[in-house]
Amino acid sequence: MRVLGRLTFWAGLGLTGPLGCGARPPVDLAQYPPATHRGYALMEQRCTRCHELDRPLQANVGQGGWPAYVRRMAKHPAAGISVEEQREIVKFLEAHAALRALPVTDEVP
Repeated sequence: MRVLGRLTFWAGLGLTGPLGCGARPPVDLAQYPPATHRGYALMEQRCTRCHELDRPLQANVGQGGWPAYVRRMAKHPAAGISVEEQREIVKFLEAHAALRALPVTDEVP
């Protein structure tokens, strides 16, 4: 099946927008330090040129591994991610990984 055919199929189901194809809703930046917000915006602009945001958001990268992960992605010609932008993206992804690692409880503080 050609890509156009798949896009047409998903469009028929109303699933081509930002939440289409099983994608998650956008990240709630209120949970993140303000210094990481630019990194998320850069991810939305740059990383989605090649793949969905779920790819880095769901990646299981070990502590200290984010710089290499982002550097590898930035090498793709379509990415257009500068060294400074890589640092900003890494800052966000490190904060995101830390939040994902927190235990989830039903208790209200």
